[in-house]
Amino acid sequence: MPQFVLIHSPLVGPSSMIPTADALCALGFVTHVPSPGALSGYTTWREWPLRLLEALPEMEDPILVGHSAGGLLAAYLAGALHAKAFICLDAMMPPERGMTPPVEPDFLKFVRSLPTKDGLLPIWTDWWDGDLLAEAPMSPGLKAAFLAELPRLPLTWFDDSFEMSNWSCAKRAFIQTSPVFRDEARRAEDRGWPVTRLKGTHLHPALAPKETATALVDLCHCLSVI
Repeated sequence: MPQFVLIHSPLVGPSSMIPTADALCALGFVTHVPSPGALSGYTTWREWPLRLLEALPEMEDPILVGHSAGGLLAAYLAGALHAKAFICLDAMMPPERGMTPPVEPDFLKFVRSLPTKDGLLPIWTDWWDGDLLAEAPMSPGLKAAFLAELPRLPLTWFDDSFEMSNWSCAKRAFIQTSPVFRDEARRAEDRGWPVTRLKGTHLHPALAPKETATALVDLCHCLSVI
């Protein structure tokens, strides 16, 4: 049975994907949520793909799933690991090749507009008005873990890039869980990718793990990879 590899965004931590990983495990799938781990300082964007590869065991024909900016990292790993499939989960559509920054130019303008303190940006949840987690159905333990993992990054972190690997071997699909990634889902559809739309938020993998896991498995059946 193929293994799932779930890649979280560098702006959050593995707790954002672990609930969906647990739901996939409950369905009988071996599932990994690699992360650079507790290193001194922070991991640069160009180091992220290599750190993720180091954190994974040897495997054959995995299914790569990338959430948010993790979609770019998952595409790199899909090429490096000769993945069976690659699924964008409310994620940025990766380029087929070339130098790959963590965010697109329009979003970079927004990031540069954020206030910094001691040269560092606020944690991701403080980028937006209001309390993103106020109405979120997270358990106290999950919420505490999620908040503890949020990094404060320097603005220069976003000026980095890595060379995208050749991930053409992988079949592709897209899951949209929030209105923010509506245009990305349309781009995927235009390219002929199977697209599933769920009614939720960007944190759906943490807040609705069973529904997210079911959608991933259904798409894999659609792609004939499980």
